Amino acid sequence: MSDTSSPQGENVSPYAHEMAPHVMPSGDILAAYDASAAPRRAPWLVAGGVGVLVLALVGGVTYGVGALSGGGSQPESALPSGAFAFVKVDLDPSAGQKVDGFRFLRQFPALRDKLGGDDLRKAVFEEVAEGAGWEDVDFDAEVGPWIGQRFAVAAYPPDVTAGSKPDASPGLRPDGGDAPEPGVVVAVAVTDADGAREGLAKLAVAAGDDGSRLGFVVAGDYALLAESQALAERAAKDAAGSTLAQDGDFSADLADAGDGVMTAWIDAARLTDSFASDPALGMLGAPGMLGGVSGRSTFVARFDGPDAFEVVGRVRGADTAGWASRPVHGLGALPASSVAVVGVADGDELVRRTFASLEESMAGSADGDAAMMMPSFEEMVREGERALGIELPEDLAALFGDNLVAALDGTESGEIGVGARVSTDVVRAERVLDAVTKAGGGNLPLVRRRVGEDLVVASTPAQADRLVSAGTLGENPGFSRALPDLGEAHLAVWVDLGGLASAIFGRGTSEPAGDQTDANLAPIEGLGMTMTSGTEGSATFRLRLVTS
Repeated sequence: MSDTSSPQGENVSPYAHEMAPHVMPSGDILAAYDASAAPRRAPWLVAGGVGVLVLALVGGVTYGVGALSGGGSQPESALPSGAFAFVKVDLDPSAGQKVDGFRFLRQFPALRDKLGGDDLRKAVFEEVAEGAGWEDVDFDAEVGPWIGQRFAVAAYPPDVTAGSKPDASPGLRPDGGDAPEPGVVVAVAVTDADGAREGLAKLAVAAGDDGSRLGFVVAGDYALLAESQALAERAAKDAAGSTLAQDGDFSADLADAGDGVMTAWIDAARLTDSFASDPALGMLGAPGMLGGVSGRSTFVARFDGPDAFEVVGRVRGADTAGWASRPVHGLGALPASSVAVVGVADGDELVRRTFASLEESMAGSADGDAAMMMPSFEEMVREGERALGIELPEDLAALFGDNLVAALDGTESGEIGVGARVSTDVVRAERVLDAVTKAGGGNLPLVRRRVGEDLVVASTPAQADRLVSAGTLGENPGFSRALPDLGEAHLAVWVDLGGLASAIFGRGTSEPAGDQTDANLAPIEGLGMTMTSGTEGSATFRLRLVTS
């Protein structure tokens, strides 16, 4: 592939130096969307998004292990700026990611046979083909010779792809409906521009039998695909002026993301603002609720050695970040027989903030016809208080306390026990439980234990006894390796996938795939998730799968 970087190191759109001859010389093309150009949303867009994700999960990093390069231009340098969501899969990451990925995935029988050098570009094409009408397309002859190893999908606000007809309103759907829909553009790396134009032209014809028509523009190292030719051309024209890679927030977020095999980014505020006028959401009072959502999130999927796969992420500008003043504690002291645990620090404060955010958000949607069709937030809270006989949010906050840990037991007895231990105002928490039990007609058989300033609540006496005593879950290697940053986390979850399956379904399954399922779960030592809520609206996230 050619390098499209400027001498100064900035990402410059390949369309600045090469454009397909049929690009229209119009200005601000995404904002001048011709609603008549796309009769309806082409199914390949949905299928393509699913296919990209499936490809990553199936192990796309193993493609081309023999060519450990990891260089070349990235798809964000070909897409126009202004997206609210972006996902890319890189089949040509760094050498370390390829080797670790190959060794990690070979531990699972279901994947082992797929890692013998198969072209996984073909795998994603076949995933997309049925929904796009490409079942009769020969990948090896008509697609493989020109398609590259990087794919990305970007979504743009409806008002950016609004109609240009005199009677068209911003966000009008291509099919003439009222609810806004985002504009979706797919960037596909190409190794042969002429071959890509010829191949995509055939795909466009094959996909157009039902009235839809694939649009595309090929320039530089990428082809931009959209639901119509007009939209593809406008995307290419806008990218020539400003690429997503040059978007300040986007580039800053991805610069901190690090290396990986798949990257996802979303600007929640831009997303929710884009759909604030959606009539369907308005009927539910959602615009105001969505208006309270903020922050930009970036996630990277990567291999951390041959025995760990993780998704790490960071949120910036989130309204609810910073709720906790201390890390969660006590997870490692849960029973060793636990197969699923969760812990949250300062959950009482999180409840209060959530209520305040909901109240503010729903107050913002109090105008208009939608507000006349549903009760206000205050009315809903009063009704909940009346029905349960409690005070909100303070009584609910008491159930979460300043430290809560919960566990599902997976002993061999055949009895599934669930329970929680919470540090809180025990008297108030028990009073709330009494009220909820009474409101439920007394059909809430919970066992309670008081342990100093902690309250233990469980589904069985045995589980309550286990939570009262100090356990040794923290000595489980799968627990500690899956939660490497537990000491700083404000929220944590851990699951023994094999143990959980045994506890719920039993080891002796009569399903034909039972043995295969057990074999694929056997290498897994644990699945962990942590979130650390920082200051100034930031938070970090880690989802980690570790094997033996």
